[in-house]
Amino acid sequence: MSGYDRKFLLDMYERMVLIREFEDTVKFLFLEGTMPGTIHQCQGQEATAVGVCAALAPDDWITSTFRGHGHALAKGLAPQELMDELFGAETGCCKGRGGSMHVGNMNKGMVPGIAIVAGGIPLAAGMALSFKLENKPQVVASFFGDGAIAEGAFHEGVNMAAIWNLPIILVCENNLYGASTHVDLVMKNSRISDRAKSYGFRGETVDGNDVLAVYEAAQKAVADCRAGKGPVLLELLTYRRTGHSRRDPCHYQPKDEREAWAQRDPIERFAARIQLTSEEHELIATRIQKSLAEAVERAKVAPHPSASGLTEYVFAEASPRSFALSEQVNPVVSAGGSTRRLGIAEALREGITEEMAADPRVFCIGEDIGVPGGWGGAFTVTLGLEKQFPERMINTPIAELGFFGLATGAAMMGLRPIADVQYGDFLFLASDQIINNAAKLRYMSGGTISIPLVMRAPVGATGRGSQHAQNMERYFTGVPGLKVVAPSNAYDAKGLLKAAIRDGNPVLMFEHKLLYGSKGARAEGGAVDASSDVPAEDYVVPIGKAAIRREGKRVTVLAWLLMVHYAMQAADEFDAEVIDVRSLSPIDWETIGASVRKTGHAVIVEEGPVTGGVGAEIAAGIAERWPSVRVTRVASPDVPVPFTPVLENAYRPDVARISTGVRQILEESHG
Repeated sequence: MSGYDRKFLLDMYERMVLIREFEDTVKFLFLEGTMPGTIHQCQGQEATAVGVCAALAPDDWITSTFRGHGHALAKGLAPQELMDELFGAETGCCKGRGGSMHVGNMNKGMVPGIAIVAGGIPLAAGMALSFKLENKPQVVASFFGDGAIAEGAFHEGVNMAAIWNLPIILVCENNLYGASTHVDLVMKNSRISDRAKSYGFRGETVDGNDVLAVYEAAQKAVADCRAGKGPVLLELLTYRRTGHSRRDPCHYQPKDEREAWAQRDPIERFAARIQLTSEEHELIATRIQKSLAEAVERAKVAPHPSASGLTEYVFAEASPRSFALSEQVNPVVSAGGSTRRLGIAEALREGITEEMAADPRVFCIGEDIGVPGGWGGAFTVTLGLEKQFPERMINTPIAELGFFGLATGAAMMGLRPIADVQYGDFLFLASDQIINNAAKLRYMSGGTISIPLVMRAPVGATGRGSQHAQNMERYFTGVPGLKVVAPSNAYDAKGLLKAAIRDGNPVLMFEHKLLYGSKGARAEGGAVDASSDVPAEDYVVPIGKAAIRREGKRVTVLAWLLMVHYAMQAADEFDAEVIDVRSLSPIDWETIGASVRKTGHAVIVEEGPVTGGVGAEIAAGIAERWPSVRVTRVASPDVPVPFTPVLENAYRPDVARISTGVRQILEESHG
């Protein structure tokens, strides 16, 4: 063929044959019960993976899906590391922690596959955002199926990629079926490339079974991205010749449809087009068969992870920067050091400012956080930062799932985002990206990914009713791979924020709306003074450490956020030791244990509903470790947060209810 080097053409052909033969080999291994788990295969779609990846440079990236074997082999993963992963071996590309649906290799530019439909699109947009912020010429291609178009993650990720002209190629492998449902049944306009127009960028429909057509379209898309023209949507028309997953007989695919697509087989078409000789065919086939046979035999005997390594790769180590500073539980200002009296909002603003000034990788992303003349976020924490860091205060659409996904993708690439949600209640919208991506990707990748991401969320009942006032801690403290903190004063707020930014893991910081109160912050009815003397010098408050706010001998009161202040007011009457838990995950059992062993009584106070809360977990932890300690809880009843003040005041624990709880446990123990 004119215009193409023969070796290049043969390499593309061999890569497609490798994918086909790999998938057929794996299919039989699964059917005979040799491999664990499940598989989603791509026979018939080889041209889409090979054509796109051939247009990418080695340092460009891809995100994939649960149907990612072909993408992996096209991006340069070796058959052996892929086969080992499917067998669950330690030598697999994700050390056996990912499996078929999560194959990838960060050293080869492939993020482990995202098995949640459309979940990789916001991640890829965040990766592209990192390239733009750091002026890197890289691009990312995000593979997804036609079924992803109906997901909110598609819209939110694509919309932000468009408004910021991000270097992302959106690769829709339209194989006509989302699982078993035909595309015509789930969308009125089944020409997916037309959707690009509504977002303001170019879309193109390509014969996805013609590898050169795919390659040329991808080349053009890559050039557009590198030229700063923004995203491109490639709809690649192809056909899946196997079931959605293993043991799917594909009875929903009409026979004549299958036969028509079989006549357009991408490998056979390409072989004819390049006039492949019998000698070339034989040489390639022999090489692939030998390679795969060896890969299978080695994978069968490859070492599996030891059960003792179950908990490896959940968390990354913190940045070395964090260890250069004071890490005492209650640090003392150094001799000659100065302090200022700050409220929480001021302290957070100062902490963000200092970290952004010290580290160009830190940026803020969220709704209304950096609009000139605007609010500085819902509670003015970022007020004025848009003047100091105009390029790193990124205002987003109202799209929590999307911008939390972008923040996660940018963190994967080494940036240190601070994602700001206006109200904690809205975290539910972003929970897929937080729980399934940010918290899990390190483990799924076998420890090769770090997600240094901070997420800030205001919580607490403050006259706003049920959907703007929930205490959200309970929903996230049990997520492996996620750290959760909840400061009760300005000193801790700044110190924990700094520690979180320097940490190598996703950290969710809950902030109570009644504690912000400071100059420039929105005034809240019933606000409590949470101001502190904050050192002018740099410091951090370590994550995972509680603080003793008041020493006592008779009873231990454990609380966080607003409840710490109420507990302190009740403490004098009972000679109570008050512990500010402040790190909800991980919990400081050492400090808690020392206190409850001394007092023999524990009262756990939280604002959220009593059933299934963080208090229940702490109570269980105390009972398991120190069964002789008497434990009770003071929490809100199991009702949604009410609006009217008389009911809201009855809902949320106060000083009187805490005192009653303490009095009862002491009376019962002496009764």
